[in-house]
Amino acid sequence: PTTGANSKKQIAAQYKFLDTFDQIILSYDNDKAGQDAAEEIVRHLPKGKVKIMKMRYKDANEYLIEGKEKEFLQDFYNAKAYVPVGVLPSTELYDRIVQQSEVAKVPFPPFMKKLNDMFIGGMPLGYIFNIAADTGVGKTTYVNEMIYHWVFNSPHLIGIVSMELDAGQYGEALLSRHISRKLSLIGDKSEKLNLLTSDRIKEKARELMYNGDNARFYLLDNRDGSVEEIQDTIEELVVSCGCKVIILDPLQDLLDGLSNEEQSVFMKWMKGFIKSHGVSFVLINHMRKSENSGEMDIMGSSTIIKSAAANIILKRNKLSENEQERNTTTVTVAKNRVCGLTGPAGAAYYDNNTHTLYDLDEWLQENGTKDF
Repeated sequence: PTTGANSKKQIAAQYKFLDTFDQIILSYDNDKAGQDAAEEIVRHLPKGKVKIMKMRYKDANEYLIEGKEKEFLQDFYNAKAYVPVGVLPSTELYDRIVQQSEVAKVPFPPFMKKLNDMFIGGMPLGYIFNIAADTGVGKTTYVNEMIYHWVFNSPHLIGIVSMELDAGQYGEALLSRHISRKLSLIGDKSEKLNLLTSDRIKEKARELMYNGDNARFYLLDNRDGSVEEIQDTIEELVVSCGCKVIILDPLQDLLDGLSNEEQSVFMKWMKGFIKSHGVSFVLINHMRKSENSGEMDIMGSSTIIKSAAANIILKRNKLSENEQERNTTTVTVAKNRVCGLTGPAGAAYYDNNTHTLYDLDEWLQENGTKDF
């Protein structure tokens, strides 16, 4: 064309002439304007004849300036048949399979070792994971223990969207776990402040929050923002901060007041964002109370359940007179699109004094078995 990127009219007018050729190779500039133009132009060319030349430089002129005429010829003859955006030819599937296998999974912490078995080594990227339980079961404590493990052991950076706790409260919960002492149980203000400002705790806080000179994790501290504002901030966590795992706790606080249709739109955004950025979301969910609550009791639109690759249900008898039973949470995998394994996934015991969760079987071996 003689009119640059804006050439669709000129090209469309020469359709019959262009249809006399067996192959048509497009070599528009290697920038957004050029690529957008190529997508537009293809619709005005004979179907099945178009190939796209992927240029390693911005345009043909730059090849000449760099003295890379041979590379231009290579790229010309390596032009690939046009495939619409979002459509992948089977010839490229094998490479995608290899790429996916190279991405490290995020291992669940030791107290969830049975989940590691059921997900074959941990949580892969590119999925939505729902963790759901009734109010008061201890979802946040459970998830914070996961996060505590991940900030030290995950191969990918963690981003946290806490809808219930502000930054100070959330930091206190994680620091309590790191020092094995629940700070919220210290009632004396002076005692608590003296502890927090001691050299030992300052050093422990640095261990928790710094990885060298870099942050170990990122926290979204904007509980009052609109859904759109929080979406924008999540995108910043991923694009600007490099986070690959986003924890949203709890999802229902964010979606409160939205219709089922609006919730569906949010879940659609999440699924699209996963595809475009290769991240995983861990969504903490409230459930409706029922005698035999399951994944269908997750509050909100049914798209929350359907969109997830895995639905993990936590249950605890928080009113039991038996202390051991009262602090034991059972885990069930109700849905597992990752590898198909579902069913009971062990149990965890919570030690309130040390603010720590343990695999129940291991805890019983250490502390003795008690029937309940």
